[in-house]
Amino acid sequence: MSPDNYESELTASREEIAAVLSGVVDGILAGSIRLGEDETAVSVETPDELSLEIELETEDDEMSLELELEWPARDEPAADSPANVQPDHEESESALVGAADTSQSLARFEVFRDQSDEWRWRLRHQNGNIIATSGEGYTRKHNAWKGLRSVIANSPHAEIIEDSTS
Repeated sequence: MSPDNYESELTASREEIAAVLSGVVDGILAGSIRLGEDETAVSVETPDELSLEIELETEDDEMSLELELEWPARDEPAADSPANVQPDHEESESALVGAADTSQSLARFEVFRDQSDEWRWRLRHQNGNIIATSGEGYTRKHNAWKGLRSVIANSPHAEIIEDSTS
């Protein structure tokens, strides 16, 4: 699918929608946004300067918030576009939008339902290896998302301690 033709709609919890919007933010900051995960996925580069339009409407007892980003289109796709790495779809339900530039991150978080019907998260390297897991199962999906976001928010400045007894 060409980058000028992509559409998706998602009905989900606030946490899941926030995770998708966080993926858009990550993509903007990285300079390239990836939309989707399967063969219909597209990646589009974002310039240093964009235009943002925010519109809030109420019509027939329904509210609508539209966020629209605009920038000049490029004539041809970048030669150094990252390859689309296909995720392991077994049990995973991951965010549909994120940074397309794989040099920004060599791993991705996945939220999935395990064999015990509990929700978990894991951090998977692009080579398929699981780097970290939630360590516990959650009965509610939004609690798994909450735990995942807590790890992301609290880990950038986490202290590293070496066990000197070994």
